[in-house]
Amino acid sequence: MVAAGRIGVNGAIATIGQVVDPAVDKLTVDGRAVGQQKQQRVYLAMAKPAGATSTVSDPHAGRTVVDLVPAQLRRGASRLYPVGRLDRESEGLLLLTNDGPWAQRMLHPSHGIEREYAVGLDHPLDDEQWRNLENGVTFEEGMASIAHLAEATRADVRMLSGLIGSDATKLVWYRATLRQGMKRQLRRMFSVIGAPVRRLVRLRFGTIRLTEMAMGDVRALTAGEKRQLESMAGAAEPDPGAREPTKAPGLVVSIDGPGGSGKSTVGAGAAERAGYRFCDTGVLYRGLTWLALERGANVDDPHALVGLVEHLELAPDERQRYVRLMVDGREVTDLLHTAEVDREVSSVSRHPQVRSRLLPLQHALSAGARIVMAGRDIGTVVLPDADLKVYLDVSIEERARRRATERGVADDLGAVAEIEEELRKRDGIDSTRKTAPLRIPDGAVVIKTDGNTLEETIDAVVAAIRRREQEKTRAGR
Repeated sequence: MVAAGRIGVNGAIATIGQVVDPAVDKLTVDGRAVGQQKQQRVYLAMAKPAGATSTVSDPHAGRTVVDLVPAQLRRGASRLYPVGRLDRESEGLLLLTNDGPWAQRMLHPSHGIEREYAVGLDHPLDDEQWRNLENGVTFEEGMASIAHLAEATRADVRMLSGLIGSDATKLVWYRATLRQGMKRQLRRMFSVIGAPVRRLVRLRFGTIRLTEMAMGDVRALTAGEKRQLESMAGAAEPDPGAREPTKAPGLVVSIDGPGGSGKSTVGAGAAERAGYRFCDTGVLYRGLTWLALERGANVDDPHALVGLVEHLELAPDERQRYVRLMVDGREVTDLLHTAEVDREVSSVSRHPQVRSRLLPLQHALSAGARIVMAGRDIGTVVLPDADLKVYLDVSIEERARRRATERGVADDLGAVAEIEEELRKRDGIDSTRKTAPLRIPDGAVVIKTDGNTLEETIDAVVAAIRRREQEKTRAGR
């Protein structure tokens, strides 16, 4: 039947010896679909232990990751396979699915979905080794690079000790973020510079983190987690009620400005009008500040603050705006805009360790383009290569008036004066801090908003986006 051309696989005539997967491939005999029952799609997160192989087809593997998946989580899936791999001795977060096209979109290098790892070494890196890693290492298949490298904090080591045991304290740990997917990339890079990796733990895939899981645990991804990954990879199912997407090229847009300049409101409005996703990175810093105050943590202790980051999750709303903050599954968004948080958020955000710890989360959200990100160092530090940088310039008097209106105290001159003083203090901290000081990004479009209505400012940002889209389209021809 195959030789006679009667068998089809995915719309093409099958060949003798061709390998097919009935769970994924569409099979036909004489043009009629056969042997297929629609399976429920399964999307899982696993805390992979050392010793389990993620090459599920290896007949010599003693134990594969699929062996660790409880039957009730498979939901009748005839086959599960990992989204990318962790080598046999590596540990940590691994995604599994029976949805082949979805897995390929998650892994496609053009989307640059980040994976973050804890790298355990016998000895600290010296300056030359650090420089070599930052400059990249040449392999036969190309240049291997690390998107972000930082020393692990004490809170990180405590977390790792709880995850992999007390032996973690015997190693020197670093956090490394990749956007590439070369085989055994980190182990090979560190080996080349003379620093062999002793333990390797994947902590994050995109926005999914290895939080509150023990080694060997398996759980289903939540709908929100899956939606976040799909948004980053441009893989989301179409919304029947959504507008027809524009054919213009997608941009990464940064919006910077001082406190009270309207970055979040303007950015969200411009993103919705332009058909883009939106992320308010300030929510992360406000959320961390609120959590520190809630739990009595010292806002001047960066190690205590970094230890709280694992409890935060920036979540999208129904319009793909990343403006909701979850703390251990509880939404606290409405608690973040108080005078107490306003007073302390600059103290929290000035710590280099805090900014470094939050940076990979912000990078992950920008993957896949078509996003507007608002904050105080987006165009200068977080997204220095953004396609379009916007800076909202507004006087401190106007900012104080707007914030007083938001709080319902615009008629109280004393309250307005107090808010203005808070803004002056915060501007001073933000503009003079050593790490990521507030400044106008190079090449930014500066929009003065004093006297503008909100709609007028949004119009100006959308116009800047459309001009840059046209420029990008012309450049691509």
